[in-house]
Amino acid sequence: MKTKPYIMAAGLFAGAFLLPTAELVAQTTPAAQPTICNRACWSARAGSCTTSLGSLTRAIIHHTAGPSDYTTSYETGKARMRANQNYHMDSNGWCDLGYHFCVNANGDIYEGRAGSIGTSGSWKKGAHDGCNANSMGFTALGYYHTPYNHAFTTALQNGLAAVIAWRMPSGWSASGSSTYCSNSVGYLDGHYKVKATACPGDIIISGLGALRTNVANRRTPSTGKTARTVDNTAAGFSVVGAWSTGTSATDKHGTDYRFRSTAPVSEPATWSTSLNVSASWIVRAWWPAGTNRSSTAPYIVSHSGGTTTVNKNQQINGGAWQTLGTWSMSGTQTVKLSCWTTTGYVVMADAVRWE
Repeated sequence: MKTKPYIMAAGLFAGAFLLPTAELVAQTTPAAQPTICNRACWSARAGSCTTSLGSLTRAIIHHTAGPSDYTTSYETGKARMRANQNYHMDSNGWCDLGYHFCVNANGDIYEGRAGSIGTSGSWKKGAHDGCNANSMGFTALGYYHTPYNHAFTTALQNGLAAVIAWRMPSGWSASGSSTYCSNSVGYLDGHYKVKATACPGDIIISGLGALRTNVANRRTPSTGKTARTVDNTAAGFSVVGAWSTGTSATDKHGTDYRFRSTAPVSEPATWSTSLNVSASWIVRAWWPAGTNRSSTAPYIVSHSGGTTTVNKNQQINGGAWQTLGTWSMSGTQTVKLSCWTTTGYVVMADAVRWE
């Protein structure tokens, strides 16, 4: 990315974090601040917001859903920022642009609501997800579902990952979920999880798992543990028997997932990794949810004390990390997903994480 006027801090390391990997750095310490076009850079109007954001615990992903917003041009991106601010203030009657940061298809990052680049005392509550409690809105300029289907470019993914990895505070993790606005919402998740909406569009929704991985890769650990994520496409994954490959579920992790019908046979899917220290590790699993999934999918987790079987309901809570448990462990460990449970359903093998 070339040097630009009115820019804040260091630039992106282009291409350094393009794909999810099997072994990730624990996401506990913020990354360096990326290059950001601040409000003076894009000639923002003065806002009138007074409500402080307070603490920051959640990154919500959006698209502007504006056909004219999609651009790889830095200067056009500035113009689209002004257009979106005008719409939010003049048509919606808001105190400023609703989003905290926006990114164009070239990966150029723009400061949104006033104070978003500053320290926590300057952060203002946004108008982006219908709840806006302790969350910031990170937004792709463009329209990422039908009828326009704009491309979720690698540059755009890296721009979003860079600003999220920097802005979210120490101790925050892109994995996991909790109740937000009476719904189960990930700590990095799409607007559609908060309320009934198509935002940020199917194309971005299908890439949220990879985006979480991208963010995690940019943050560094504050403990001796190095977290591991093993996707079903990684070298540490294997299956016994006839497991099919699927791609249609929008809440998958990465590009695809494996599945098979439940049956009384010992033909598991297995995730394996090597942990770098002896410690207490949280083990989580990710699956695409659906009504034909098993409600008693048996995960068999190895640890220092042997193995523990944890049954999870894969009909719900898809598209986010779900906790299997916490155990003391070190060295090589595995998680197996058995198909030996109530017949008439399928079990979904997608990703497992140790942290």
